[in-house]
Amino acid sequence: VAERKGQVDARMQEYRWMLEELRVGFFAQELRTPYPVSVKRLDKVWAQLQR
Repeated sequence: VAERKGQVDARMQEYRWMLEELRVGFFAQELRTPYPVSVKRLDKVWAQLQR
């Protein structure tokens, strides 16, 4: 609902950036990520978003 009004949910935005960092970790390891990101961590955050 918030997205329809032009507002972005901060938690969803955080998840999106975590996903981007995971991609960096997979395909450009030499760039390094600012914090550890894994599929397991993303799953945990996604589960929290679903509540």
